Amino acid sequence: MKFKFSGLFLLLFILSFSQDYKVMSFNIRLQVESDKDNAWTQRKQDAIDLLSYYHPDYFGVQEALPEQMKDIKNGLKNYDYVGVGRDDGKEKGEFSAIFYDTDRLQVVSSGTFWLSETPEKPSKGWDAAYNRICTYAVFKDKKSKKEFMALNLHFDHVGNVARVKSADLILKKIKEINPKNLPVTLSGDFNLTDDTEPIKILSKNLTDTFYHSQTKHYGPVGTFTAFNVNEVPQNRIDYIFVKGFKVKSHRHINDRRENLLYPSDHFPVLVDISL
Repeated sequence: MKFKFSGLFLLLFILSFSQDYKVMSFNIRLQVESDKDNAWTQRKQDAIDLLSYYHPDYFGVQEALPEQMKDIKNGLKNYDYVGVGRDDGKEKGEFSAIFYDTDRLQVVSSGTFWLSETPEKPSKGWDAAYNRICTYAVFKDKKSKKEFMALNLHFDHVGNVARVKSADLILKKIKEINPKNLPVTLSGDFNLTDDTEPIKILSKNLTDTFYHSQTKHYGPVGTFTAFNVNEVPQNRIDYIFVKGFKVKSHRHINDRRENLLYPSDHFPVLVDISL
């Protein structure tokens, strides 16, 4: 009986310090009034409701302008974020920020680097059309005290050289800013399908959660919709990669708004992972 009680106590102790995490990548589509019914002003509450419903432990956003960042932070309970605008390293331009549940996680360290030849300052790299950034944070689980690193980015949509170089830079930076070799998640809109060189570079070093889930992927294969509700998207350009985590489930969320339009022109990617 003593052994059984000790074993049960140990199991309950382990479960009380769960190291399972829900992680999301969500390109929210920047605010453009010409989107009309799909403009952020028309769909922001739907996007915030989606985030609140699925309640990821942390999530990366792409294309988020300063006002959209404020809308999300103000609309969600007990979330904060790390990240800066890509144009000035402060508040100007799109964010590739990481929001996190402050009840569960605390930030140990964080930063942003540019996907360019000069990653330490606002800059446009190689043949890219725009400044592109990657934001990172080392998180500590408040209960288990375990630490891990999360990165979130948005690759350029034009520059082929820039995307290859950005993939190489990401891997270099992970080693550089992660000397403890902590478990890693990398989320983002990569603007590429998985048959391209940059994704292959990343997949050789990190785990593409789409292919390595313990359960079958749920939802459409594609993630980019261009707000078209009449066709099922085929191109998967949004990813979550991991290292040091087990992948329990993988999903593309194709929920619609009350008016049957989408909350964004990308489906959010949602994964359940475990240390």
